[in-house]
Amino acid sequence: MDGGARPLKPYVMRALLVGLGVAGLLAALVASALLGLLAAGGEGAVAWDQVGRIVLTGFLQAGLSTILALGFGALLALALARRSHFAGRGLLLTAILLCAVLPAIVAVFGLVALFGRSGAAGALLGVVGLHPGGWLYGWPGILIGHVFFNAPLSARVFLAALEAVPTEQWRLAAHLGMGPGAVFRLIDRPALLRPLPGLAGLIFLLCFTSFAIVLTLGGGPRLATLEVAIYEAVRFEADFARAAVLGLVQIAICLPVTLIVARTGPREDDTAGLGRAIARPDSGAPALKGLDALVISAAIVLLLGPLVAVAISGVRALPSLLDADVGTALLSSLSVALFGGLGALGLAFALAFGQRAAKARRPELAPLFDATALAALALPPIALSAGLFVVLREVADPFALALPLVALMNALMALPFVLRQIAPPLMTSAARFGRLADSLGVAGLARFRLVDLPLVKAPALTAFAFAAALSFGDLGAAAFFGSGDFVTLPVLLARALGAYRTSEAAAIALLIAGLELALFGLAARFGRSRHAGS
Repeated sequence: MDGGARPLKPYVMRALLVGLGVAGLLAALVASALLGLLAAGGEGAVAWDQVGRIVLTGFLQAGLSTILALGFGALLALALARRSHFAGRGLLLTAILLCAVLPAIVAVFGLVALFGRSGAAGALLGVVGLHPGGWLYGWPGILIGHVFFNAPLSARVFLAALEAVPTEQWRLAAHLGMGPGAVFRLIDRPALLRPLPGLAGLIFLLCFTSFAIVLTLGGGPRLATLEVAIYEAVRFEADFARAAVLGLVQIAICLPVTLIVARTGPREDDTAGLGRAIARPDSGAPALKGLDALVISAAIVLLLGPLVAVAISGVRALPSLLDADVGTALLSSLSVALFGGLGALGLAFALAFGQRAAKARRPELAPLFDATALAALALPPIALSAGLFVVLREVADPFALALPLVALMNALMALPFVLRQIAPPLMTSAARFGRLADSLGVAGLARFRLVDLPLVKAPALTAFAFAAALSFGDLGAAAFFGSGDFVTLPVLLARALGAYRTSEAAAIALLIAGLELALFGLAARFGRSRHAGS
């Protein structure tokens, strides 16, 4: 008898229906945003020459940023692989990890505090006559900011690829007496090329859709990306037709890149062995020693420098928090973090239970749930926000719904990660204990409490902490839907930077960084508990 024709048990049917219902609601949400953009696109004339200029600028800055991030990341990965022991190596590896979790607006402040006119690096540039006024705002700031964020990502992936080379290959290279050139040509280059296509696509996508860095360091509309242009068109010009066209153009560009990255990009476990020492035969070459020292020194300045600048400037400026209006902003940020994390967790559980029910009896439906979670990532956040803004303005005031809208946007952005954390343990629970639970008649909440919860508790807590941290540090959706009555800490920091209130900005940046690191520390702790108990 065909197993697919058997009637579904009531609790399986309920899980499948709930999962399909949530998937349908999310699909309808994304579709309504797209339709809103399409409808608004016909409301007025659009200067296509300006659209073309913005797209060209976006491609140029994203392409240059990707090349620089990949190049510096590869050099740093090779230097770390060749120098397995030096003072500060662990600290540098920690900084590489921290750069991935630091909110963009906090990193922007750190870069300004370090490379700006009053910063240590800026003062040094001034001594040698290489510090023109406002040099950081424009191409230099955008490129430095993107390299700060994306070079650590590429270094992590490239270093993991180098560490994945079998030990036997290094022993053979040493036995054959390979020189540095042969080692790079025969071992390093193939290892670096394997993750390159997906990694390049991911970094290009991140730079092309950049918002906070370009908004604060771009120096004006001349270097605006599509994300920034959409934000300015809606918030400052109320030009919904222009925002719609820009959003649709961005979706048309980003959607195929997102699909490629989803198939070829680095996975979560690609950097699991980060930091493993490798006995390489080229580590003693004098020329490589000098090159590696130069690269590591540059990495310390670029990656550790802004973090140290945030800490020092923030500690000195902490008394200014008493004068700044941070209480309401802190409450708003914590609310966004709480509801964004809970929203992502609730959506992920509904999709995961639906996916598990589908795989048990309707396997052809199972891919729909992963596709639903990825659908939001296919739409850039500002484009999705603009579409919802266009739809909601016909029936309500979007600014009056700022908190639920910002939390929803962040929940959607975190949903793929949260689902990837929750779905596997639920599948494991069904495989290990499903038949026993069925034979004992354990179903519903009792089954979840007794069977599923012990396996899914730790990953669910990890996913919640991660989603809450991402939501807490968000600037895009908070700036888009925020108003005088709803301001988050990242928005407050951006305003302080724009008004050159450096003391206030320093204190807010330190507050955000501290709370972010605490949330990510909780996520890491829950993750370690999960692996220790598995």
